[in-house]
Amino acid sequence: MSVYKSLFDIIGPVMVGPSSSHTAGAVRIGLVARSIFGVTPEEVRIVLFGSFAHTYQGHGTDLALISGLLGLPTSSEKIRQAYDLAAEANLKVSIETNDEPTEHANTVDLYLKSAGRTLSLRGVSLGGGTIDITRIDNFDIHLSGENPAILVFYKDMPGIITQVTGVLAATNINISQMEVSRKAKGELALMMLATDGEIPAEAMEKIAKINQIYQVIALGALNVEPDLISDSDNKEEYSYDPQITRNN
Repeated sequence: MSVYKSLFDIIGPVMVGPSSSHTAGAVRIGLVARSIFGVTPEEVRIVLFGSFAHTYQGHGTDLALISGLLGLPTSSEKIRQAYDLAAEANLKVSIETNDEPTEHANTVDLYLKSAGRTLSLRGVSLGGGTIDITRIDNFDIHLSGENPAILVFYKDMPGIITQVTGVLAATNINISQMEVSRKAKGELALMMLATDGEIPAEAMEKIAKINQIYQVIALGALNVEPDLISDSDNKEEYSYDPQITRNN
């Protein structure tokens, strides 16, 4: 049985489109993918599963995912123009459907590519505009976007988690959720920390300087529609942008 935490979970967000799960949720999956990637990708391969695969054209799921990748919020009237906007942004889009069973009916895999960089991500739309990012570059994870969060890519070894959480504690940032995924012992790992407040840039810099940390990405919360910064048809409407720090 479904359990709703708030009225927002029932009625969904302010949005364009016929379905909160197929449209608003899809926009937000695209937004998270874009934010983790850092910029609008040059290419995206979209693979739709389950209900997404069967009804995406009628519900505009493809338009919603592309719009999120372009930085449009769920309420933007420009969602209907997603393919034209993608062409203007030099974003090449391919759409596929897949009949393989998944845990949730509204599932999509995104494969982003740009200038030698790649990102793969699996997103699930749970209804009412809520989402769950369940995989990032083959790391199993659960990222809802409802709270600020950081993604830390690092070498799996003792002491890294303690150092990262210590920086947040010293900054008086409370951790609301934490998950760790690794490919193998001693190899690349991903730490996801959701927090009760935005993480200051100074804390990001301290975390990035920790030995054996390769990349840190800070993400904002998606649960509140942002104020648009665009006042022109020639500008993109960014919902939020990430702080990305690489430890070279």
